[in-house]
Parts: sequence; C-alpha cells; structure tokens
Amino acid sequence: MTESQAAPIVLVHGILGFNQITLGGARLAEYFRLIPEALRNAGHVVPLPPHLNPAGSVAERAQDLKNYLQSHSEVAGRKIHLVAHSMGGLDSRFMISKLGMAGQVLSLTTIGTPHHGSPIADIVVKGSNPVLNKFVEHLGVDINGVFDLTSDACRKFNDSIPDAPSVRYFSTGGQFEPHRVLGVPQGLLGLTHEIIAKTETHNDGLVSVASATMARAGWQALEPWKANHYRLINWGENIAPTPLELLDNSIVQKYLGLAGRLKNLSQ
Repeated sequence: MTESQAAPIVLVHGILGFNQITLGGARLAEYFRLIPEALRNAGHVVPLPPHLNPAGSVAERAQDLKNYLQSHSEVAGRKIHLVAHSMGGLDSRFMISKLGMAGQVLSLTTIGTPHHGSPIADIVVKGSNPVLNKFVEHLGVDINGVFDLTSDACRKFNDSIPDAPSVRYFSTGGQFEPHRVLGVPQGLLGLTHEIIAKTETHNDGLVSVASATMARAGWQALEPWKANHYRLINWGENIAPTPLELLDNSIVQKYLGLAGRLKNLSQ
C-alpha cells in the first residue's frame, strides 16, 4: 500500500461551519452529514474534522487548519488528502501556499468553493440589497466573515496564492433549479439562485459552477454535482432533509467516489 493510499482524508468545513455537535457524548449533527462514517465503513481513514473559526478570515481559518494538522493525533506528521467545502477550499489553498504546509498535503479537492468569489458576498458587503441582507442576518451570518468571499477579494487571492507543484488539485461545484410557484423561486436559496443565474448561469444558490471551477494549470475540473450548496454536504436543500432526501444516498456516493479517486493517486 502506498503512502497516498493510506493517507487520511481530512474534511474541511465552510463559513459558519462546525465539525460535529454533541450533547452528553451523543452526536447530534455533523457538518458533512453521514459522510465521515460512510467513508470509514469503506475502509478510508477519516479523523474527526477540524473546527475552524466559523466566521473568521481565510488567513485565520487557514492557521486553525494548520494547527489541527500539526496537533491532531491521527494526522500529525502524516501525508493527508484535503476535501473542502465552500470557504474551506480557500482556507486550504492559503494554508498550503502561505503557511508552509505543501509537504504534508497530497491533494486538495474543493466542493462548491467560490474560487472566483460570489455575487452574494458582493451584495452583502456592499449592503445594496436590503432583502438579501435580511436573509443573511436571519441565517446569523457575521458580515465580516464574508469579505474574503467577494469577487474582488478572490481575484486578489488568486493572484497572490500560487499552487504547490507537489499537490494534486481538483475542483467541482453544484447546480440546481429551485422549485417554483407561479414562476417565483422557493426555498432558502431560491432568491440567491436567481441573483447568481442572471450573470453566471448555473449555480448552487451561493456559488456558481464557473466560480467553483479552477481552470488554471495544475487543476482538474470534475463534473458538477446536481445539488445546491447545502446538499453538497448531504443536508437538505432547505437544510433540514425531507423524507425523500433522507432516503437519497447520492451525495454520500459522490464522496465515496472522490475517496476512491484519491486512494488511487500516486504520490
């Protein structure tokens, strides 16, 4: 077995994320819903995911990720694969490039990461859409945590964050069509989907497929997933899974497919 095949898979959460929520030792919820357990059952090494500053900057969260990789017993001193959702992909890229961690990372796979920014972050930061700001406030989002996700911030980020030649990079995004009533999009991400679709077409409700896909040399773009931003981590389209979504194992299968791809990588 090569080092790449034995390497742990570290799942990295996005903005406002968490690793898992417990009560009295019992697990109530996890950010990557049912995914770590499914990967472990398939024979992959998946430690408890790191907990990054939920609304911190990319630089802060990248440092949290580095601290985890250097201190957590299952990964300290070992080569690892990173699989990151949303902002977690930017944190991972910063850590690899700027914090001297390229030597520990075999690969990075980003899922729904706004590599080129999000129009939703642009609007929130500019404060030009009261309805959308109300929506974000309802979600409990600290607007300060969104500044690194704007189109301008990500353009500067891409210019200043080179890729590591020793790391394999993969990216994918999500796309969905919200349910409509009399032509009006429904659901938590219905409005945001329409805002992004006007300029960037296919999107997951927060990040377009174009933004989630890195097309520069050294990156391999994977097929987009048919899922909105919440479904990309196996939650429901409106966060709480419906009975049908609880029976749908397609997202878990996507992660198993990713893990199989990583297992077959040569160092």
